[in-house]
Amino acid sequence: MIITDKNKLKEKCIEVTDISEGEKIAADLLSELANSKKGIGLAANQIGYDKRVCVVNVKEPLVLINPKVIDKSEETFVFPEGCLSFPNKKIKTKRHVSISVECDNMDSTLFFTAESSKMEDALECVCVQHEIDHLDGITMYDRQIKGVTIKRESKKIGRNDKVTITKGTESKVLKYKKVQPMLEDGWTLSI
Repeated sequence: MIITDKNKLKEKCIEVTDISEGEKIAADLLSELANSKKGIGLAANQIGYDKRVCVVNVKEPLVLINPKVIDKSEETFVFPEGCLSFPNKKIKTKRHVSISVECDNMDSTLFFTAESSKMEDALECVCVQHEIDHLDGITMYDRQIKGVTIKRESKKIGRNDKVTITKGTESKVLKYKKVQPMLEDGWTLSI
């Protein structure tokens, strides 16, 4: 059963000392993930294990035992995330565009990036960061990006507002809605 109490997910998980123990936990995680029918990743502490094991299943099932992010891009991007521990909740988070991860059960470093034309690459990159965060006691709410108010620098022009347009030495005052086709014909809007 997936834990939905945010306070129980705030502790940093301890490293697995026996890879076979990690693989057993991963099998439980993959089973729980399959039962969820809508999840793409799960961390051990979400089902009651205090161990650094997580799984991701975006392109193919991926087991990460004692994962460590060893490199990350400075560049970030905003991505809408959900979590099986917080059903029906979606928030925007800021994530690194690319990361490199080492795991005790992998011979080589894994590289994940959102710099691709494939949405599944971005989704996998975000999911790996999300699940490793869980192992560090960090939830998506800790990465949430709150809305920022953007103030318009100039007054918005309404369709019935009168504006001045110019072309060479000629100028005209017209309603903005009538100006649009003229702008394509070499006229410029004077503000």
